[in-house]
Amino acid sequence: MIRRDFLAGALAGSALAGQTGASGVTVERVSAGSPRQGKVLALITPHLDDGPIFAGGTIAKLLREGATGYFIRTSNDEKDSFDLSLGETVLANERDSAEMIRALGLAKAFDLSYRNHRMDDVAPTELRARLIFLFRLLKVDTIFSYDPWGHYEENPDHYVTARAVEAACWMSGGKLDLPEHFAAGLAPHSVSEKYYFARGPQLVNHAVDIAPVLETKLAAIAACRTMISHMVKDLEASLAERKLRVPTLTNAEFIKQAFQQRDANTGKKHGLEYAEEFHYIGPDLSLQRYIEQNAVPLG
Repeated sequence: MIRRDFLAGALAGSALAGQTGASGVTVERVSAGSPRQGKVLALITPHLDDGPIFAGGTIAKLLREGATGYFIRTSNDEKDSFDLSLGETVLANERDSAEMIRALGLAKAFDLSYRNHRMDDVAPTELRARLIFLFRLLKVDTIFSYDPWGHYEENPDHYVTARAVEAACWMSGGKLDLPEHFAAGLAPHSVSEKYYFARGPQLVNHAVDIAPVLETKLAAIAACRTMISHMVKDLEASLAERKLRVPTLTNAEFIKQAFQQRDANTGKKHGLEYAEEFHYIGPDLSLQRYIEQNAVPLG
């Protein structure tokens, strides 16, 4: 099987509305109407706050354009709170997940529930197989996840999830990969579009204008209340060690200064008010002209 299913990709086309600047970075803007109607996207990350922080605006944009979206969380987020126990942390983040899904407009969440910060213990074939099942079940066209080739990533949950996602996108279209799925009524289904984000250096080739959906993104980040509170309290503790404090430091102010300002800085690079950046891999359209010139109706 070839690296990407270019026949499926060519027929799928692209719902992007953008232009490529002098830097080689394509700028994607909000499209009128519902060009994503009938399309399915999946956000696959180990932690609840990853998607809203790095891609919440773009996901909100695609949902506004008609796509249906799902959230696949691979870890149980047991380590992300300031002063709760492991069990309390899992429950708090589970409740926040329901609120984040509502705020962003996603349809449903699937929790794979691997141990937080221990995903390098997970068999890659197991994680990959679970993702292939979900990609086929949900008929996922577009994914959002960490860049499997992002540099200097410290968190094992991030790079383990990212590499499993990339392999699952490819293998889910294969007829000889996990054929037992077909006895359950599923069918091969190729994922044709990927938006990869990273915390460190990345080969960026795509920027998305998120100004029209910024408020939705900020609401989705704020819904991750336990994790944002953790960040705020860690910062307060660090400042206290230096005999300092910021009286105005609330969750909302932290989100504004840490994330909204970062998206504003990203936007300036591309002539936009607010933007998110990705390494984007779209449908392979190399045979599109040939198909248009030679394809005939069946029968």
